[in-house]
Amino acid sequence: MKKIMTCLLIGMFLIGMAACGTKPAEKDASAQFKNSVFMGDSITEGFAFNEILPKEWVIAGAGATAGFSYDDIDAFVERKPDNVFIMLGSVDILMPVDDPKELFRNDLTKLINKIKEELPGSKIYLQSITPVTEEALKQEPRYQRIEEYNGLLEELADKLAVHYVDIGALAKESSALFAEDGIHFKKEFYQLWLKKLSESL
Repeated sequence: MKKIMTCLLIGMFLIGMAACGTKPAEKDASAQFKNSVFMGDSITEGFAFNEILPKEWVIAGAGATAGFSYDDIDAFVERKPDNVFIMLGSVDILMPVDDPKELFRNDLTKLINKIKEELPGSKIYLQSITPVTEEALKQEPRYQRIEEYNGLLEELADKLAVHYVDIGALAKESSALFAEDGIHFKKEFYQLWLKKLSESL
């Protein structure tokens, strides 16, 4: 009986040690982004809304476009972030102008160049526009151009020497995590998103 109790106690001790040992590996994914800024529209805003990242790290809001975000740089220049993650385009596609794609190209180029000028030590990560569901596409056919715009984003990333990260592919793999509107995402998607970004750091 004594031997059995001893074995049980040793087993419990080892299990406890193993559990403690896994804690560092289970750190919140946000820990790697302590000195980062996330720019974008309401999709990026979900990081703050879902309390995945602190609000002060997220410079985003509904209706944001590359042009509208230009002046937002002043809000974080003093912080001198190590990384600036940009996801814009979902709203730019919908701009009521003759050539929204060319406007997006010009506005985004201007935005990235300003960040480079103001924050020469920061790394810039340009993220692809996330897809929408078939239902959302029926509601707004202009979203059919998302892949076309992502091609532009890859082109600009190469031309402006910034990093490109394909978050759209991750969204396609996680179709169950779309919100009801078929455009935004459930809270669980944001941890996957951060994990994807962490692989690009």
